[in-house]
Amino acid sequence: MELLSLFFTSFIVGFSGAMMPGPLLAVDIAETPAKGFRTGPILTGGHAIAEVVVVVLLSIGLAALVAENKTISNVIAVVGGAMLIFMGIGMLYDLVKSRIKASEGAAKGKKSGRLVLDGIVTSLSNPYWFVWWATTGSAFLIKSLKHGAAGPTVFYFGHILSDLVWYSFVSFLIWKGRKLLAGTGYKVLIGICALFLLYLGGVFIHDGLSGAV
Repeated sequence: MELLSLFFTSFIVGFSGAMMPGPLLAVDIAETPAKGFRTGPILTGGHAIAEVVVVVLLSIGLAALVAENKTISNVIAVVGGAMLIFMGIGMLYDLVKSRIKASEGAAKGKKSGRLVLDGIVTSLSNPYWFVWWATTGSAFLIKSLKHGAAGPTVFYFGHILSDLVWYSFVSFLIWKGRKLLAGTGYKVLIGICALFLLYLGGVFIHDGLSGAV
């Protein structure tokens, strides 16, 4: 597989993970009306930090370790689920306490550093993100390793570009329609995203405890 082909293939396949509904998408949707179009790129920056660590670890054998020991993925699911529930409760608490300004233009949103952290946390707290990397992602990494260090590097940048394009696109659409989300609409959106995080957290914990990951 030539490096250019690897780049474009990883870019296209990357959408199989990026476009799946998950905690990162929920945070992107919830924060964009306040933070603006740059929410997507900033969150992707945090996501990229988490992914570069996973790419390095998978390149040195983490995929085989996870495949042999289901306990690792189950623990990740339980801990990650608890983290998502914590984030969801935090969003609902801020909503009830009126810490989230609902009027258009009044909300400042989270600081960029906090959004980067959210990008890292929501990635690491999603066990199915690890599953994607341990299966589809690792399969591509194995192919890319024949090119030496350049292979995983090209694969990584092709993959992260798909995340950047998708989450930026979502932020753009929401930012363009922000007038429709002002006031009660924004509160409802935040509430739905918070409940979605609580739901995902419960699913992750259930899957981890039942060994279904």
